[in-house]
Amino acid sequence: MWKFVREVGFFCREAVHKRRVIYELAKRDLQAQSKGSYLGVAWQFIHPLAYIFVLVFIFAVGLRSNPAQDVPFVVFLISGMIAWQFFQSNINGLTRIVAQHSYLIKKGKFSLPLLHIAKLLSSLAPHLLTLAITLIVCWIYHFPPSLYILQLFYYLGAMCLFLLGLGWITSSTSLFVEDVGNVVSIMTQFGFWLTPIIWNIKRVTPQFRWIFRLNPMTYIVDGYRDSLIYQRPFWEKPLDTLYFWAVTALALGIGVKVFRKLKPHLGEVVR
Repeated sequence: MWKFVREVGFFCREAVHKRRVIYELAKRDLQAQSKGSYLGVAWQFIHPLAYIFVLVFIFAVGLRSNPAQDVPFVVFLISGMIAWQFFQSNINGLTRIVAQHSYLIKKGKFSLPLLHIAKLLSSLAPHLLTLAITLIVCWIYHFPPSLYILQLFYYLGAMCLFLLGLGWITSSTSLFVEDVGNVVSIMTQFGFWLTPIIWNIKRVTPQFRWIFRLNPMTYIVDGYRDSLIYQRPFWEKPLDTLYFWAVTALALGIGVKVFRKLKPHLGEVVR
């Protein structure tokens, strides 16, 4: 335990010391995503918003159903969907991040875990812009911004730490077992339907509701909605909060250990 704390402290100091490197990596990643495209980075939020409004049309117009009941479906959906899309795009990107920067493996002095921070940092700008659009949509539907929107930074930070731990695990193991990438892709597809994004967890029978709360992303999606719609502080959910941070700490701990164990052998498997 003490060894893990020391490693985390060392990594934090290194991240602060090499913040310029992280910034440059994040900038290059953002530029790479918009390379060869007329709209560039705009696609980072055009695509998810288009998908959201397609779902709104299907449920609200085609099926004429509203799982949110007392909240307009467009508000209910977009407030939870933006959290999931940030998670999904990043877990897939983080899984491939080391393989995409395999040339850095030969540079022994470069700290590969910094790549994961840079990846998350590059995705923040499109996400924050999508959040701004979400706030406008909520306002149009009579859910104006309040002080509770500050909680979004808490939930966003919590999700980034959770992603960081998962990313360290999947990015290192995927180099040795290529099926890891396919497993992550399948899990995110199933995870979309198992997370209360287009359905309301309140409709689940109370004695079975805890099963869906085992999914850490349920905490994040509910948190986004609590901040944007229901104006509920996170400290009113102590058990959910404790569980999420326990899972996140476990993911970070396993991620650090797995990455440290596999790092000396990465040069043997990269092409």
